[in-house]
Amino acid sequence: MLGDARTFARLPGALRRFARHALTVEDARRLVRERMEHRAENFLGLLEHAVYGHPPSPYRRLLGMAGCELGDVRALLRDKGLEGALRDLRAAGVYVTFEEFKGRTPIVRNGVSIPVTAGDFDNPSARRDFALQTGGSTGPATLVSHDLDYLAAIAPYALLTNEAHGTQGAPMACWRSFLPGTALRGILERWCFGQPTARWFSPQGWRDSRHWVRYALATRYMMFWMRQAGIHVPTPEVVRLERADVVARWAHDTARRHGPCLLSAPASSAVRVCRAATETGLDLTGVVFRVGGEPMTPAKAEIIAGTGARHVPSYSMVEAHAIGRGCARPAHLGDVHLMHDAYALITASHPIGDSGLTVPAFNLTSLLDRTPKVLLNVQSDDYGVIEERSCGCALGGYGYTTHLRDIRSYGKLVGEGVTLIGNEMLHVLESVLPARLGGTALDYQLSEEEDDAGLTRLFLYISPRVQIADEQAVTDLVLRSLSESSGMGDAARAVWQQARSLRIRRAEPVWTARGKLLPLRAQGRRPSS
Repeated sequence: MLGDARTFARLPGALRRFARHALTVEDARRLVRERMEHRAENFLGLLEHAVYGHPPSPYRRLLGMAGCELGDVRALLRDKGLEGALRDLRAAGVYVTFEEFKGRTPIVRNGVSIPVTAGDFDNPSARRDFALQTGGSTGPATLVSHDLDYLAAIAPYALLTNEAHGTQGAPMACWRSFLPGTALRGILERWCFGQPTARWFSPQGWRDSRHWVRYALATRYMMFWMRQAGIHVPTPEVVRLERADVVARWAHDTARRHGPCLLSAPASSAVRVCRAATETGLDLTGVVFRVGGEPMTPAKAEIIAGTGARHVPSYSMVEAHAIGRGCARPAHLGDVHLMHDAYALITASHPIGDSGLTVPAFNLTSLLDRTPKVLLNVQSDDYGVIEERSCGCALGGYGYTTHLRDIRSYGKLVGEGVTLIGNEMLHVLESVLPARLGGTALDYQLSEEEDDAGLTRLFLYISPRVQIADEQAVTDLVLRSLSESSGMGDAARAVWQQARSLRIRRAEPVWTARGKLLPLRAQGRRPSS
């Protein structure tokens, strides 16, 4: 409570300073050029004040165990470059796993255990102007403090992305939750470069959270002082996920009146809007969805394109915003440019449970001095393909030639069978079942759940809207499709068939509080029948 009081007391002044930012395209280009030229120096500066100059930092302990002083890091940067130095540091044990970064397990290196909490990775130089909550997809959600100066520092990425996609100055709305959700961060970020948010739709109701009083007051308090500082912020309109037609109508009408318009929403929510538009006969030509928070799959992309709309993917975490921005000339679905001046990214082989498989897990390092969390070879729970490519789009012209694609979370694929068949199962859920049984990808979800006896079962959620004559035939279809997909899929099919693991549940797929539909849900307790 004392921390909240201090944050509330500082917020009016922080917002007044923030409101003075007026970023132009020329400013954004200049900042990017400067940061690109000084990546190694910026990393060294962050390391000097936030790690070596901050005794509680877990990284300082890891670097000490590796026998690495600041001068040693400087020499590594000179001899091997930033990414080469990071690889050497990781090989020496200077890295943090996803579970360690979240504060769920201690850091253990060479038999030495270092107890940590999520707060131990906070940047000591960053102010705590407001807090956002992580999605909680892989464990308990946590709050991450943010500095308004950091939002101003990352605003160039959104501005330059808009410029590359021809949407700068287009009317904007978002369908995202208020505090502790991320909607206000986006509203503030866009204000920096003169793109006020016209409408704010929230899938979350004011009293949905057990802590609704705290979050409702915090949201209204922040909105009040934003307006006092001259920052436009629309009042949130509660629009539940089942009323996607309301958002679809806004998008249709706005595109008809003004030409291109932007809508920020999770990928699944964007699909809901498009499905509602199709059902009500609305053309969404000119609508551009800025999507993130979950992978963009071929089925989702097809539904969006079928309405005349298009989408721009982004890749970020609450702890690390604006990691990747959508390419304007993508070679693959979900193709994003790594914001090379804000983050360094290397990969490291990571085993998936006891499957014997490994994935090239992303290891992120932050370079901006106001970053809310200090990241030094932090292993996210994501992996994917990293490519160096000159695409010819405006973002590539600024030096963003590192592309990321096929980004997936290995943490959400751990479990009996699911570990082995992530991509195969997505194909079954989003293509095979809708084609054979009807409905769309939003009507199917696979959930690994623990029953009352402590046994793990695999439940295939199928919306009651989909008509099914024989549930066993559906189970057979899923197993047969897996068997035909790949060798790993067939191995999973054999295990599931023998263990009778797969069950059908006639219920709507479960959406997260942020409006995400995860086709493969992490393990949890089975809902009561």
